[in-house]
Amino acid sequence: MEFKLDKFQEDAIKSVYENLNVLVIAPTGSGKTYIAEKAVQKYLSEQLNVIYTTPIKALSNQKYNDFNDLGYETGLLTGDRTINSESSLVVGTTEILRNMIFTDDKRLDDIGIIVLDEVHYLGDSERGTTWEEIIIHAPKNIKLLCLSATVENKNEFLEWIVSLRGPTKLVESSTRPVPLDVELVATERNNEKIYTIKSTKNNKNKKTFKFDKKYIKHKKPLLANQINYLDINNLTPTIFFYFSRDRVESKARQATSTRPKQKEKIILKSLFDEVFQNLDNEEYNLLNLDELYWMWSRRIAYHHAGLAPIVKEFIEYLFLHKHIDILFATETLALGLNLPARSIVIDAPYKYDGVKTRLITQSEFLQLTGRAGRRGIDKIGYAFINFDNNIDTHWYDKLFSLKPSTLNSSFSISYSSILNMTNKYKVSEAIKLINKSFYSFQNKFDTDNLESIFSSKLQILKELNYFDSEKKQKTLTETYRDTFIPGLEIIEEGKEIEFYLMFLCSGLSKSKHEFSIHEKYENIYTKFLISQEEINKLEAFNNINTRTIIDISWFSVFNEYLISNNLEYVLNKFNLNIGDFIRTAKEASELSLKLYNIFNIDEFKQINKLFNNKLIQKTML
Repeated sequence: MEFKLDKFQEDAIKSVYENLNVLVIAPTGSGKTYIAEKAVQKYLSEQLNVIYTTPIKALSNQKYNDFNDLGYETGLLTGDRTINSESSLVVGTTEILRNMIFTDDKRLDDIGIIVLDEVHYLGDSERGTTWEEIIIHAPKNIKLLCLSATVENKNEFLEWIVSLRGPTKLVESSTRPVPLDVELVATERNNEKIYTIKSTKNNKNKKTFKFDKKYIKHKKPLLANQINYLDINNLTPTIFFYFSRDRVESKARQATSTRPKQKEKIILKSLFDEVFQNLDNEEYNLLNLDELYWMWSRRIAYHHAGLAPIVKEFIEYLFLHKHIDILFATETLALGLNLPARSIVIDAPYKYDGVKTRLITQSEFLQLTGRAGRRGIDKIGYAFINFDNNIDTHWYDKLFSLKPSTLNSSFSISYSSILNMTNKYKVSEAIKLINKSFYSFQNKFDTDNLESIFSSKLQILKELNYFDSEKKQKTLTETYRDTFIPGLEIIEEGKEIEFYLMFLCSGLSKSKHEFSIHEKYENIYTKFLISQEEINKLEAFNNINTRTIIDISWFSVFNEYLISNNLEYVLNKFNLNIGDFIRTAKEASELSLKLYNIFNIDEFKQINKLFNNKLIQKTML
């Protein structure tokens, strides 16, 4: 090991070895994962199994690789991928573990500890309930190791965990393992030479920037000059953050065009061939591999969610193994994945958030700068912000007065969770457990609203005969997609594959895209809308304010792919990135297989086969 343990790491590991539940609160990159590694070592040596959960599949894949590299025979469960599921150490997404708990999966019998990485996701508005369900419903003999970013109400969170799980040790650190140096980058109007405006401490010992009288003449430096500055001062590897996919790509091209090939070409070619050699010409071109290789051979890359998963995985591998010096990325890179750099550059301190262009928040700044500084390698991490003289200089100082965010419950009661709870508990017990949610704890156990929603949704499920239909029950309990409900009321009317494809699409994650439906399929869509309207009437009658609304945006895309079997044509027709298509296609593949196993309808198997090709399913695992 290249670094000395910090006290918080020693305390956390000691508590794990004392068989306590442990809540670790510490900044990004501080070494929380090492605590988890010691927990894995401890429990496996005692012949007890371990489940390590993460919020996203990409992070699960990374942890799976990390534990394999440490010599552990590791399993992986992410929904779309199952590897060695009976292993003593299994890495998976939180939803997979939640489903195992509600189905009383026998594999839980031998579990000694569950690691909940990024447990602060409990506050996520869409998925946070899953973390609460695990903490509430996991067998009480299993210990929890919860790893969290810095949150303000840590003691409240601890007290809630103690109320459910018993003795729990809070271990915290507010210190970055690698100190952060924040500098503004600028040039003068008539001089392209780069200089930095450094942060210093004022007479109140608070960090601030010192602006001289010339700052009004400062301007943003040219990209080529910035990269040259980073190279000369040995500040790479560097991540340049932009808030636009298009700018990420264009800036990477711009940087590559003036950079010579690097010496490691043979190593890169060998790695490249190993991963991509089995692609045919069409697939090769779809992934834009000629241009990407041109960049990679010059130690430059770009990374955003629109790239195919296999390409993102390869870029992440190259960056982690020091084959990339300059990485252009959107902010999604800063969420979850462990890809630290010596320095990061924030191109502009403002972003378009889908509604308006605004200055980045302090928490966004903290998330981005969390990637600056590699523990055990760098003595200092550097964060550079391109100076903008249109912004009040006091705004820059506010970046240093960051307060931790408050962790608030996003607990909600879905139809799916009601079915799972009533399968596992009596109704009275289920209601008691709802009252043990973090939401209830934060609201001083004022749970009338939760109990009312539970009772109303339970009544709707009874009226829709869910307790008399194993197939309807399984569809919700195994997929957790309440938006299947309207389609389930009419699924017996299905005749053509388009009907079942539309049903499948109604359960996919909500799309950011809107695609019109061809008039040829409007009669099928109308059936779904009529069923949705009937469900909404039931919800209104039972005082459910949040209605069940289906979104079949992906139907037109996937139906075109079904007809043409030509991915390039489909991407061009709908102006889609291949990464967006593949990400949703993998979700559709996973869901269609589950639906086939529930209903034994051949059309679901046919749809699954459509998405089960090597380009969509390709991975470095």
